[in-house]
Amino acid sequence: MAKRKGLRQQLSTMTASGQALEQQVQALIEQKKYTTALRKLQQGLKRNPDQSTTVTEADIWLLQGKYEFERAQYPQAEKALRQALSFNLYDDTYYWLAKSLLAQQEAIAALDLFQAAFDDKTLPKDLGGCYLKLLFLNDKADEVEGLIKAQAKRFYAPHLHWARGAIALTSGNPKAAAAHFKKIGRPASPEDRPLVWPAYAYQQAGNWAAAQKEMPSIGPAETKHSFFGGTMIRYRRDQHPAAQQLTLAQAAHSDRPPSDFVDLEEPDVSNVSAVSALELLHLIREEDFHEAAHLLLDSTGEMLAEYPLLNRLYRPVMLLAGTQALRQDEVGCTATFWDLALEKADFDSHLALNLYKALAVTRQHGKAGRLVAQLVSWLRQTAQKNPQDWPKERLNPALAKLHCWAADCQMSMGHSRDALRSVKIAEQLAPNHPDVIGRKGLNAYARHRPKEAVPLLLQALEAGCQFPEVYRTLLELEDDPDTVKAIRRKFGKHFGDVGVDAEVEIPAWVEALTFQNYVMMAQFVRDRTKPSPPLKACQIFLDSATDQPSSGQKVTLDQEKAVPQWEKLLASHTPAQQVEMIKAIYLMVQQHAKRNKKGMTALQGSYYSKIIELAERQVAGADIAQLMILAVRSPQPTQLKTAVDSILSRASQPGHTLAIAQLELRRFEQSTGLKPFIETWLKKDSQNPLLILASATLYSRKSGQYDKLRQRGFELARRLQDAEALQAFREEEWFAAQAMTRRVVGSDINLMGDPSQIDMIDMLKRLAREAFGGEVPPEVLAQMLPELMAQMDGGFEEEEDDTFDPFFLPPPLPRRSRKSSKRRGFF
Repeated sequence: MAKRKGLRQQLSTMTASGQALEQQVQALIEQKKYTTALRKLQQGLKRNPDQSTTVTEADIWLLQGKYEFERAQYPQAEKALRQALSFNLYDDTYYWLAKSLLAQQEAIAALDLFQAAFDDKTLPKDLGGCYLKLLFLNDKADEVEGLIKAQAKRFYAPHLHWARGAIALTSGNPKAAAAHFKKIGRPASPEDRPLVWPAYAYQQAGNWAAAQKEMPSIGPAETKHSFFGGTMIRYRRDQHPAAQQLTLAQAAHSDRPPSDFVDLEEPDVSNVSAVSALELLHLIREEDFHEAAHLLLDSTGEMLAEYPLLNRLYRPVMLLAGTQALRQDEVGCTATFWDLALEKADFDSHLALNLYKALAVTRQHGKAGRLVAQLVSWLRQTAQKNPQDWPKERLNPALAKLHCWAADCQMSMGHSRDALRSVKIAEQLAPNHPDVIGRKGLNAYARHRPKEAVPLLLQALEAGCQFPEVYRTLLELEDDPDTVKAIRRKFGKHFGDVGVDAEVEIPAWVEALTFQNYVMMAQFVRDRTKPSPPLKACQIFLDSATDQPSSGQKVTLDQEKAVPQWEKLLASHTPAQQVEMIKAIYLMVQQHAKRNKKGMTALQGSYYSKIIELAERQVAGADIAQLMILAVRSPQPTQLKTAVDSILSRASQPGHTLAIAQLELRRFEQSTGLKPFIETWLKKDSQNPLLILASATLYSRKSGQYDKLRQRGFELARRLQDAEALQAFREEEWFAAQAMTRRVVGSDINLMGDPSQIDMIDMLKRLAREAFGGEVPPEVLAQMLPELMAQMDGGFEEEEDDTFDPFFLPPPLPRRSRKSSKRRGFF
């Protein structure tokens, strides 16, 4: 009994000792300290040979061999694995030892290893596929064919199907090979990819479409939940090197981008340079030079080093990419690409000129200045070598322009003295050059000499200066809106100010009366520093008012003061100019003079008589003015018939005259006096877009009849490309917008100078009512107001303009900015 108890104690002690030793060894293995773990195990077993552990020396040698292999330490891996094999640890030791030998380019040694193991039957049956593959690697396909016939039982079905497929490939029958490969099912060897082999066979047959069908299924499936509650299967890209090589081959023979096949952001992607090269060639083939250039810039240099022929494409791609980026409004990229292209060849003056413009637009003034210095040096050397090509008459203006560019760069960097020196050099070379005159004007502007600057800037533009800053500065220095419009119309198209031709040109006196508010009208008129004759007539009215406007926007007019001045003004102008002036006087009195004062009817009658006299003398525009005033004086059609018929009988284009009269009348008030006459002429000339628009203005702008006629007339004008009619439609839109603004602003119009006093909530309610054509339910309005308020708040914010528009695209319309008292440079 005592002996049995002692035996149990001894066994318990030995077991506890073995567990402690195993724990220590396992801890070292987890830390990948295999040599230490091996020594620890050997020492423990030496002290107590009878203790039991699940980890053996062979296991540790195998683990160390795998570890060394993963670190690409192949000789060390081979040594460790042979040690494992010496302990008769066969399992996958043969497999990793063969991999280590193959990594050292020792395919024969790997085959000898497997051949000996196969012959003495120590090779695990699972590695039969590896044995067959080693035979193929050593060009022994005949032996494979003999083995699978004579000793088929020593191999599993996947091994045999793979071998038959490989034999079919070597026999030149890829179609049969694909059929065998599709039967593999399970991996034919560790880390094998059964689904790769059919695609590989189809590729070998040149059947890339069939290979592509096999490609998506390569890799383990991944289940994803769809948005609609179901599931969908998505296949991950296989990162095995063999699968990647297969994928690259497929990408090279496809019209699709390589990124559809290989994700370069995945960490395990091999052959990155090959993928990048394929992507580059695909982008070039698709003429996406912009992205191709970025790919070249983003590559680490390994791609160009591995595929040196691609270096020949570097400069052409950068040139084409710069041009493409220019069209895409990516001028920063253009500057980068062309700068690199310029470095890759002898100095290209044409490229340098275009690069300078891109650098200037992107505000790279330092680099632009250095480039200009290169251009100056190149031009002087070229002129010295070929004086016959560069006579003084050609050389000096070219050098002057370059020195002007240098001045622009220097001024932009704050080097004003250098800039002035450059301008002086340019002036000595070509004093009458438009760019030189323009820079002199900018210099005067920088020194706060506007009276000196304006004529110089205007002279530069007249002479053909294309520097946008000259145009912008001239517009900023001009205070009179009419002068600004004239400058924009004359020179704007040269600077991309394309909107000026499509702008509505409304006479200032007409615009003043469209406010239908005395205070706003008076402010508008008095802001004009260079008033036109009709606007001067309006100024006389304002100066002759003896009281403040009533709620109906009416004032008392001192006729004894106003009439002599009007008569003097009329006498100093031609009959054609008098027509607009009389219209302005008559309508100003009609709109803003109190009607209950003595002599007002007679006053208007006297000016109507002047219009009749001018019309009978057939002065241009008088007939239209008479028709307008007739409709205002006698809104009933029955009272107009005789006079209207008389006017139209002497008009060369009666329908046109009638339409223009109605459109001009509609600017000031809603009148239907001319309606029967317009309808009569529209029946005679139904394809006249002006008459159709005139007919539309007989109705309220909120009515369906107005919309129907306006749309019909516009479509007709657009189809006929009738410039006058299209302009009339633009003007009608402008007046409609003015009318809507008056309705939205309402009684707050006199507070527009001080927005803080405006009841914004009340204005927003009117805006909503205007938009929806009626009262908006309170609950709907409550939901809309926060968004409307946010939009209006955003509208009052001034955007920071920190980018220059490309020199090849239209710049924005010039913005009026307050003049600063701070001393400024060219920009």
